[in-house]
Amino acid sequence: MFPFIAGSTDLYLIPGDPVTNVRLPRMFNAVFERFDIDAVMAPAHVATRDFAVFVKAAFLAKNVRGMVIAPPHKPLAVTLLDGAGLFGRVAGSVNVVKRIANGELEGDLFDGEGLLGALDRYNIPFRGKRVLILGAGVSAAAVGVALAEGGTVNGAEHIAFHDISAGKAAGVAAKLDAFFDATTIAVDSSDPAGYDLVVNATPLGLKEGDALPLDVARMEPHAALFDILLRNQPTPLVRAARARGLNAQAGFEMLIQQMPYYLDFFGHTAAAHGVRQDARFLRELIYPQSMAAEIDAPLRYHSDSVA
Repeated sequence: MFPFIAGSTDLYLIPGDPVTNVRLPRMFNAVFERFDIDAVMAPAHVATRDFAVFVKAAFLAKNVRGMVIAPPHKPLAVTLLDGAGLFGRVAGSVNVVKRIANGELEGDLFDGEGLLGALDRYNIPFRGKRVLILGAGVSAAAVGVALAEGGTVNGAEHIAFHDISAGKAAGVAAKLDAFFDATTIAVDSSDPAGYDLVVNATPLGLKEGDALPLDVARMEPHAALFDILLRNQPTPLVRAARARGLNAQAGFEMLIQQMPYYLDFFGHTAAAHGVRQDARFLRELIYPQSMAAEIDAPLRYHSDSVA
């Protein structure tokens, strides 16, 4: 049901280019309705050249309470902020922005927390493990920051980035290595041998016919795979890993696990608590029909199967 909108309704926007496939408006509006919050989220199709003007102008409206930033604008948003959280500063991008009491804009990045929450839900070990991240873009950097931030006890012990642009992977790895204790390097191969976890943060798999980003046959028998893509799931990569009996998961849970962080950031603490307690209604909302049976999939996995 479309939310009732009145003069008292708070407005949240999600600017991107394009915005035809964004799922967060449906998710936020479902949360607002469920927890009786007088607010609505709407997508806004904004070209890159207009993004800075749009953000500054939109926040002149007193009832615009915040934005969730969709691709490709996450790195651009950082330059418009008066302050940003650690993850946003290190990764060089943010996915949420709000105006605080003094009128300044603050932002943060929760992609990484979303990934860690998804890994825990699927009983995929990452603490003290060796991780290969495929890609070195905005999402890959956010994943790396989250995995490295916990140190070698609560985070990964060794993180390797591989990208078709070797210099890009080296740059991300060097930046993380300077901030965190985890060993963070760039590698010139996507060979997954020797790694406990592989995270696909490349666009390979969005289109039928895409080459697999790695040779699944080379993955260790105990290894796990997480593919952050939200379209065309389960991707050929996920299917290939599952065919080997590996714990391989799609990116939907990463989005689910970010929701409480978004809500806390925007001041909706009761709703954040409620979603942490029970997010099944959101899973039912965004999982494609072909994956409906996987909404409760974590119940089928046990940590000893991937230890």
